Amino acid sequence: MIPKIEPQADAQYIYVKKEAFYKGNFISLMCESFFFAFALTMFSPENVLPVYVSSLSDKAIYIALISALYYGISYSATVFSCVVGVNARSPKWISVVICFLQRIGFFLIFLSTYLVRGNVKLALVTFFVSLTLYAGSAGMSNPLFAQMVGTSIHRNVGTFYGAYNMVGACSGVLASVVLTQCLARLEFPFSFRCVFLLGLISALIATVVVCVGVREVTDDRVREKIRLRDIFPIGTQILRENRGFRNYTIIKILVGAAEFAIPYYIITASGLKNVPAGFVGIMATIYLVAKMVGSLVMGRLADRFGAMIVLRVSCICGAVAALLAAFIKDYRLAYVMYALLAVAVNGIMMSSSIACVTCSKNVRTPIYMATVGLLCAPLYVITSFCGAALASWFSYTALFLLAVGVYAVSALLTFWLKDSRGQAEKGE
Repeated sequence: MIPKIEPQADAQYIYVKKEAFYKGNFISLMCESFFFAFALTMFSPENVLPVYVSSLSDKAIYIALISALYYGISYSATVFSCVVGVNARSPKWISVVICFLQRIGFFLIFLSTYLVRGNVKLALVTFFVSLTLYAGSAGMSNPLFAQMVGTSIHRNVGTFYGAYNMVGACSGVLASVVLTQCLARLEFPFSFRCVFLLGLISALIATVVVCVGVREVTDDRVREKIRLRDIFPIGTQILRENRGFRNYTIIKILVGAAEFAIPYYIITASGLKNVPAGFVGIMATIYLVAKMVGSLVMGRLADRFGAMIVLRVSCICGAVAALLAAFIKDYRLAYVMYALLAVAVNGIMMSSSIACVTCSKNVRTPIYMATVGLLCAPLYVITSFCGAALASWFSYTALFLLAVGVYAVSALLTFWLKDSRGQAEKGE
């Protein structure tokens, strides 16, 4: 029961409601994380989709196109959902609608497996059209999810994201076991057909969990109405006035120049000598176990020291992973490489969400997300195609060495770029 509070104590009443719903929302979002992470493992743009596309064609440009489309479109799409999110009273239900579009993208990727035997080119076209829808809806849902977290989880945001990612990683470990069995025992393309179908079903369950379990707490303030053309001036104002967020964003943009190499890690590892059967699934398992452990650590770090420290640790792990990838010869070292990569990728993603939620203080949170996304998107697209060119002209080693340099510079910048108090930005 929610204690009755006098009408004039609106802020206190809202706080009491958030406390009353906190446990239920926390559990519901953990369940959503479990099912959605299972689906993301099956449709992973870092692990599964590059292997699927490389089974259709050995051209490096197609692998680069995965990164360019997924990261470029997902970051750019945030601007559209942030207008809706800021204007809306219920980010939850808008998020549900956008997530359903993402499920359509999953379904079309699943459908592309039926075209492989008849027409590979048509299968590739269908896949990339599906990936475009998947990436666009993923980008649109991220700001809305961050805003929903702000209206549902009012304290210990870093710990929440740490637990959320840990549960997701546990689910991912289970999914990777299924993935390993499917890819090892079933023939292509039936193996990927089963993988994608299981992912689609799990994603739909995650949507149902949010619909039923999450209870938002919003106030009666008059909502500001913004238009698409307002995003740029508002984002500019945020960057000018919020020094901690501005410093974080500068480094986050630079880190994007290293993440273009992500799809090539699994391709490089798979090409090593004497790899065991089901190697892709084993690597996915290691990736997710490392993500699970890293999520808890990063969440605690964020609550105590802020998003900037999480970004620093992630960059250091990313630099070491890229260095290993550049010179790796033994497939067993690939396990270490992939574990470090998981910590880096997951930490960078977590730091972005945490920085936007804590810096915005639940005011215009989607615009903070969109600002980061819009500034990162061009570099992701450019570096993805530059990476494909480097791979074609030289080798994957050149890609990884470039990534080492970018990660190292980004890590150093986290020591230099401080907030107005001369400290790394603090979380709440």
